[in-house]
Amino acid sequence: MLARSLTFMGITGASALSLSATSTASDVVSRYRPSLPSYVARGGVAVVTGGNSGIGAESAKALLDAGCFVVLACRDEAAGEQALSEMGAAAGRARVQKLDLADLDSVSAACSEIAAKEGRISLLLNNAGVMATPQEKTKQGFELQIGTNHLGHFALTRLLLPLLEDDGRVVTVASTAHTMGSVDTADLNFATGGDRKYSPWGAYGQSKAANILFAKGLADQLKEAGSNVLSVSLHPGVIGTPLWRHNNWLLTKLFLRFITNKDVPQGASTSIYACLADGLPAGSYLSDCGVATPNEACEDGDGSLRKALWAQSEKLVAEAGLVLPERLLERCEAAPVV
Repeated sequence: MLARSLTFMGITGASALSLSATSTASDVVSRYRPSLPSYVARGGVAVVTGGNSGIGAESAKALLDAGCFVVLACRDEAAGEQALSEMGAAAGRARVQKLDLADLDSVSAACSEIAAKEGRISLLLNNAGVMATPQEKTKQGFELQIGTNHLGHFALTRLLLPLLEDDGRVVTVASTAHTMGSVDTADLNFATGGDRKYSPWGAYGQSKAANILFAKGLADQLKEAGSNVLSVSLHPGVIGTPLWRHNNWLLTKLFLRFITNKDVPQGASTSIYACLADGLPAGSYLSDCGVATPNEACEDGDGSLRKALWAQSEKLVAEAGLVLPERLLERCEAAPVV
């Protein structure tokens, strides 16, 4: 299954003007600098999860270069401060925010702090994640990968949406690895047994499929609420970053020689494209700085799977004790999880 799914990792979308699979994040900033989105042009606040390493740090640097104020939301504050120190003079327009997506207490506290310090934000780049981990649980008992990659970002987004300016964006980093798993809304946590067995890559594939469905579901919800906020998801490419840390080091090093198709600056390019490009379809899935097509399940033609995932995500987060706004854009004080 892994080998079959990896054949999709060379996926390419329609290129935009001079941008392509080999473009870097800096190339994208240069392309759009003459006509930056209004939120960037006025120095809006961009929150980047996992902004301390890999494509998250590269994306943060590019957004600083474009003119945003950047909040690096990181599980490890020391690593965040180290990353910030390497961003040069632009680091004066950034700060580090403690955020552990595997703990809804931390998600709630981070949102409260962002509300107090920034007040309003313009961009949420849901970039952080874990990949192919052993079967473990988050603090609230969710399977680690769905809990971190999807439910943590789901809760973060729901709590930050009331702070998001109407011309802003929510960009969610998914992966072509969505083809390696399927979303079972009745058993997101692999808890019921039976034929659905946990595997590190299958669980990762489910979490990445959930990212795509979440971006589509959020786009639907925003449209219904009359909001102009844009929601999209993307595949960054196959990049050798700390995301591979849960895999055998030697085997991974050899494996990456054959499947890696981008370096880190190239891997961050589609994230920055999603943040800056104009005319992107709401809910679209992007790859190689262009619109691409996910598999049939994540394309979700009738919208039923994303609706079911949204409802189940709301239910699971609420059952864990996190209070969410009753309405999508309604401000509420984030309370610690009981």
